[in-house]
Amino acid sequence: MLPILTTLQQRKPHLYSPDWLCPQCNTAPEDINHLWTCPYILPELNPCMTHRKEIAKFRDDCIAAFSSLKTLPTSFSDAFLVLDCWNYESPSSSCLWLTRELLPAHLTTFLKDYFPLSVIYKVISPLLNDFQLELYGEIWLCYNVLFHAWEESQGISASSKIKGGPSSNSPIVSSHHHNSSLASVPQDSWISWISSSIIRDQEDELGSDQEEVNNIENHYDYY
Repeated sequence: MLPILTTLQQRKPHLYSPDWLCPQCNTAPEDINHLWTCPYILPELNPCMTHRKEIAKFRDDCIAAFSSLKTLPTSFSDAFLVLDCWNYESPSSSCLWLTRELLPAHLTTFLKDYFPLSVIYKVISPLLNDFQLELYGEIWLCYNVLFHAWEESQGISASSKIKGGPSSNSPIVSSHHHNSSLASVPQDSWISWISSSIIRDQEDELGSDQEEVNNIENHYDYY
């Protein structure tokens, strides 16, 4: 299960107030469905627009793949395009099932009018996998960077997350604690933060490598 905010609120309510909303848009609870459809305002980091783009690409790739197998009537594309699973505007529940790597029954039922089930799975499985990889790379990884920054702004440290619960000396988070939204932060600030974070991680890796080299050199100097 992805460590989205609603999950963390259930696991560690002493750190994550049940009243907190999505750290990116601060307009709705951050559950698994909201993760892919959050209307975050930064154009380069907008999960909602990215989700719609990838759904449309997955849909078009499916049409191209199935059309390449045999000559299909024009009605195939027309009917395929209006299937409920491609409704990313709302989005529909079946669209969100695709996002979870689940094939809606009405999609396979429609395709069975044209292809055997074995062919359907053979064609659609790699396309669905590619769709999932794109969502992971374009939404989930960016989300992780922003979410960790938001945790830091709320005073939630790595050590506090390891602990099972609040100790007698640890304050329980107040439900009135200010849940600042990432949507209120200028884009330049976040681009700068992400860049510095990447550089810091690279420097940490280089530091670890150098420490290992020094240990090896000290080992041979000893002998």
